[in-house]
Amino acid sequence: MIRFATLWLVGLALLAAAATAATASAQDAPGDVARGKVAFEHSCAMCHGPGMHGGRLLPGTASLDAKYHGRVPATLEDRTDLSADYVMLVVRRGSEGMPFFRPTEVTKQDLRDIAAYLTRKVR
Repeated sequence: MIRFATLWLVGLALLAAAATAATASAQDAPGDVARGKVAFEHSCAMCHGPGMHGGRLLPGTASLDAKYHGRVPATLEDRTDLSADYVMLVVRRGSEGMPFFRPTEVTKQDLRDIAAYLTRKVR
């Protein structure tokens, strides 16, 4: 009986380790650029898009335009200097006038996808 209990516990430990590894690898999975474009348009473009509202740049784009004085593009989709880590940090913690977004507002996968879209190499 002791051997069976030991084997059972070892089996449970192996299953738990496999589940943890699967979860960790899913969380570390790279984002998808195509899904990131859709997620960006849904969650970010209303402030950071290239468009205008009432004859003015959208608020996030206007803020970046004022901050960088044209040294880098104000529209996030036109930037080539962003890193995935920076994008994810700013979305989760906010920056200056930008609020932070909780995982219930922008999921981890959506955030990885947005970061992949904004850091894509082909422009």
